[in-house]
This record gives sequence, C-alpha cells and structure tokens, in this order.
Amino acid sequence: MSDVRIQDFGENLKPDVNNDFVMTFNDNSESKTRLKDAFYSMVPDGAQTHNNVFRGQNLGALDATHIANIQNGSFRDMFIGDYFSINGSNYVIAGINYKRGHGDNSSLGNHLLLMPDRFSKLDDGTVMRSDGKTTHYMNDTDTTAGGFANTKLYKTYMPSIQRKLEADFGSHLLNFRQVVSTHVDADGAPDQGEWRDAKVGIPGEVMVYGTTLNGNNKNYAWYNVGDDTMQLPLFRLNPEESNNHRDAAFWLRDIHSASEFACAGSVGDATWTGASSAWYGVRAFFLIG
Repeated sequence: MSDVRIQDFGENLKPDVNNDFVMTFNDNSESKTRLKDAFYSMVPDGAQTHNNVFRGQNLGALDATHIANIQNGSFRDMFIGDYFSINGSNYVIAGINYKRGHGDNSSLGNHLLLMPDRFSKLDDGTVMRSDGKTTHYMNDTDTTAGGFANTKLYKTYMPSIQRKLEADFGSHLLNFRQVVSTHVDADGAPDQGEWRDAKVGIPGEVMVYGTTLNGNNKNYAWYNVGDDTMQLPLFRLNPEESNNHRDAAFWLRDIHSASEFACAGSVGDATWTGASSAWYGVRAFFLIG
C-alpha cells in the first residue's frame, strides 16, 4: 500500500458514508480513519457546535436513533437546515436547545426546534400559504384587541396545526412555556401578557431577524418578545430562510399597532400589515425530543 500513488486510486463508484475512509501516509507506514470519525473530531457532538453548522440534509423519517441522540444531548448527525420528511411534510431544524432553561419552569430537556419548510399544515392537510383573497389567518378584521392571545390564528388555527404535529410526532412533540400578549393599550401597544403552556408557537421578530424592528414595545418588549430573545440559527446561517425562499411572506406575533401585526416579507423585508391581510402565510415552530 505504501508504494501506491494517490493518483492511482480508482474512483469509488459505490460511496458509503458509513464506511468511507481517509488514508494518511508517513514514510513507509499508513493509517486510515473513517470519514465520519474525522469530521466529528473537528466538529464535536453537542448543541454549541451543531447550532453553528448549516448542512441542509434530508434525515428521512424521525426514528429511535434520532430521538436517542436528541435526548442524550449529542445531536449526532443532526445540523441546522437538516430536515425530517414525515407524512408528506418536511420539517427543518431551526435551532438546537433554543428554549432550554427558558420559560417560567426549567424542566425542558434537550430538544430540536423545528419549522416546516415554508408553511405549516392544518390537520385536514390545508397548507397555510396565503392566496391574497380568502386566507385571513391572523384575524378576520384589522384589530389587535386582546393581544395575540385573542387572534383567530391563536385560537383557531394553532390548535389545528398542533393536531397535525401530534399525528406526525406523537409523544415526541414537547410542551413548553411561552409569553402571550393579552391586551393592547390606547396606542396599540401590548401592555398585558402571561405565561401559557404551548406545543406550537408563532415566531417573533427577534427569532427571525435577531432584533425588534416593527413591534410596538412602548410598554416593554416582554409582551411581544417574551423569552425568545435570540435569533434562530436557521435564519442566521441561511438568509434565504428569512424571505421564505422568496415564497409568500409569513406572520410574526409582534403587535405593531391597534390594527397591525409584524410580518416577514418574501423579498427579505421586515414589514407590518393589517391583521386581516390575506397575503401572509403561517410558519409555526415547535419542539421535539
């Protein structure tokens, strides 16, 4: 083996990611290391490193190995942008342990934060992509009265999204705690809110852009932002996600005024619009573990 030149190796016509090796030569000796082992020696297991690598690989259906590697905190072979394909839907890894230690209880363990590729689905299979005519997903009228907690999206559509996710993920769909605005003042700024149990949430501006832009935070950002105070790695590492791959725009939960909510635009713009607009879809997030 030591006398074979590297250019004399033939092409590998049957690559096997689990059994391919890299060869190293030193004078009259040689050694080999499995490619996956070499990679993981440079990118070790754990949320801290895997949150900073975008890969975009299809992981197939969620299986017992995935769950074990989530629960043990290694997140082995799972990176930002990778996605699970389940029942006709692709669910993208947007963050790893994003909400661990957050909320008004600290019982949440290791987890992945997932979002659908582009838009959520209801339990009847409806894709929540806007059509510009009938898709009044946030509210039927231009009002933010009662905060996000009083919207049609929160009260009607999110339970249906949750039922779809429960069918796809079963007991691996996790419960978490989230701040929900419940009232706005005379200027259209949220001024009341509370912690609530959730299995699905709507992202806020900070989760997408890393900062507040159009949310009205006159009475403190807590009512719009809650504990979601960091940009999701998916949007940090792949800017095309913030414009939803130039597909239709999607709603954010930040209240802008007495009649408007913030939105993530399809051309990369952060904007706001009346709560009854039919031009904005829904891209909810959730946790598995």
